[in-house]
Amino acid sequence: MLLLLLLLLLLLLLLLLLLLLLLLLLLLLLLLLLLLLLLLLLLLLLLLLLPLLLLLLLLLLLLLLLLLLLRLLLLLLLLLLLLLVLLLLPPPPPPPPPPPPPPQTTTTTTTTTTTTTTTTTTPSTTTCHYYYYFYHYYYYYYYYYYHCYYYYDYYYLLLLLLTTTTSTTTTTTTTTTTTTTTTTTTTTTTTTITTTTTTTTTTTTTTTTITTTTTPPPPPPPPFTVTKTVFTQWLLLQLIAHIGGHACFTNSPCFYGILTTTVHVYLRHIFLGHLS
Repeated sequence: MLLLLLLLLLLLLLLLLLLLLLLLLLLLLLLLLLLLLLLLLLLLLLLLLLPLLLLLLLLLLLLLLLLLLLRLLLLLLLLLLLLLVLLLLPPPPPPPPPPPPPPQTTTTTTTTTTTTTTTTTTPSTTTCHYYYYFYHYYYYYYYYYYHCYYYYDYYYLLLLLLTTTTSTTTTTTTTTTTTTTTTTTTTTTTTTITTTTTTTTTTTTTTTTITTTTTPPPPPPPPFTVTKTVFTQWLLLQLIAHIGGHACFTNSPCFYGILTTTVHVYLRHIFLGHLS
């Protein structure tokens, strides 16, 4: 009897264990089902949210494109305003005419020499030698990274007077005439000496005139000017180059700094009268 009871108890315990195992299995199945349901719900949510996410991305892209278009429109408007200002502004007054050159100064030196010589004729011969000296003058002009060289060549005349004196001597001639008369008883000798002296007085006047002419310096070069067309093309190229850069669209201070600097330089050139 005891054995039977023990066996029954064991069977009951086994049954209980089996029941517990079954319950655990059921719980596991339920958990799996719940997980599957959650996964299905997530998939459904993703399927529903994907179009929304795509729409949000598209909206963001559209907003970025609109911002870029607005910036381009602002740049175009600024360019139009600059062109209108350029067209409406009156042209700058012409530069004043260069001052008249100073009057040429002429210095005249006259030297008169009078020589009186007896029995001597002294002609004077004057020989003039001209020497040309080459003077090279350059003018250096610098404006906004452009070097303009102006070369002026001047020839100055240096007059050097060398005086050579040639002497000519005139020699006097003495003529002697002898007359002899002879008779039978008396001899008379008569000697006549005739001396002819020629005195020549020659007056030589030598006049030397030295004329020095001072050439005035050349007038200064005209002021440096830039045409409106060239400067407008330069401005457009600068703006296009800066607009095309990626930094101008991603960094607003850089973009506006470049824009304000360009406008400032342009207006400064206008008001300084460098545009013609």
